[in-house]
Amino acid sequence: MLTLSKKIAVWNLPFIITTFGIVTILLWIGSFKFEAVEANGIAPLVTNSPLVSWDYSIFGVRTGSSLIGITEIIAALLILAGIFKPSLGLIGAAISIIIFFVTSTFVLSTPGVVHIVNGFPRLSDLGSFLYKDITALGGSLYLFVHFGEKAKV
Repeated sequence: MLTLSKKIAVWNLPFIITTFGIVTILLWIGSFKFEAVEANGIAPLVTNSPLVSWDYSIFGVRTGSSLIGITEIIAALLILAGIFKPSLGLIGAAISIIIFFVTSTFVLSTPGVVHIVNGFPRLSDLGSFLYKDITALGGSLYLFVHFGEKAKV
């Protein structure tokens, strides 16, 4: 096991897989934010959030969603650029941390995310979908640390 662990470190697999995963999520979901179905689909999440409800209040559903999408795509591109210029990856990862922190809080602010079943709180399908953002937050923190180490060299 120790040999495999060392090979994984030498091949830099945690960085490669985390980068690929975070960038894919941000590009894919970010590009979908320009579609009406996604803009309306995330409206209950955004409007119930004390952190970002201002977005739809100021810009409306379509423009507000597009601004979120632009932010996600910029973060993804900066993370990719960080492979060559770590200081850019550091900025992208910082934006990604903010994105996934905010979306992780939707579990707490969106009605219907948690149901009580037999006296025990249980995540709904939406809650389960949102909860994965905590893992993406951890991946973003990992990338932030990685790029920070590379940028200072």
